[in-house]
Amino acid sequence: MIKILANDGIDAEGKKLLEDAGFVVADFKVQQAELAQVINEQQFNGLIVRSATKVRKDLIDACPTLKLVGRAGVGMDNIDVEYAKSKGITVVNTPESSSQSVAELVFAHLLVWYVACTA
Repeated sequence: MIKILANDGIDAEGKKLLEDAGFVVADFKVQQAELAQVINEQQFNGLIVRSATKVRKDLIDACPTLKLVGRAGVGMDNIDVEYAKSKGITVVNTPESSSQSVAELVFAHLLVWYVACTA
């Protein structure tokens, strides 16, 4: 049984997809200072984060059960990626998850600018 903590929240559909694939997913928030203790006590193998949770060397070293860190988002500046990989931890993210939203925002700004300039 693979246990995943979605520490910064997870969409209900995403949680269901993981559970349907056989994973156990917990989606409660643990403060950074208590994160290692909770991961170890509950034997989590995976950690899904957004921007709030930091996955640095100290957390990686303190959590020998971690095998996967997933970033639900584009950037991974809150994760020590190279260090995690050196410890055998797989690190993944969702690099194109916001592409359509960003494109829509750009066109909305262009439209607003055009309307403001031609009014």
